Amino acid sequence: SELEKALVNISAAIEILGNNTADAITVLQEEISQLSKITLQNRMALDTLLALQEGVCI
Repeated sequence: SELEKALVNISAAIEILGNNTADAITVLQEEISQLSKITLQNRMALDTLLALQEGVCI
């Protein structure tokens, strides 16, 4: 029936949307991980520069 076809179409659309959402979340998680690494590297570099400016041995 038409109602069954509509339900199948809606179900398929929801599944596609769910898959696309999961893929987007995975990409965002990878970007956050990279940003965390970059932030740590920047912090270490700034700490090193600050220590050198203050004459601290590192």
